[in-house]
Amino acid sequence: MDKGDGVTQNWIGHLYFELGTLALTVRRMPAFFETFPVLMIDQGGTLRSDIPFRRAESLYSIEQCRVTAFFVGGVLNGSETSIPAVVKAYTRKA
Repeated sequence: MDKGDGVTQNWIGHLYFELGTLALTVRRMPAFFETFPVLMIDQGGTLRSDIPFRRAESLYSIEQCRVTAFFVGGVLNGSETSIPAVVKAYTRKA
């Protein structure tokens, strides 16, 4: 994390996402809009969770699926969170 000047102050760690026992990876879908839909896909390529462009279209939203974020290494080593707003923020930055 930097303080706006581009110099790194702290490293928060590697971020991993899980849905139950499934490991998830983050993909952003390119679109010509201001906000991009974010998809969370398992190792087999199946969509498991998302942050949709429009809330009315949320079929697998993070709130419904209960995705958990884990940190390994760095300042937040060993911590985990399943609070949807926090998981969304980390997912958008991943």
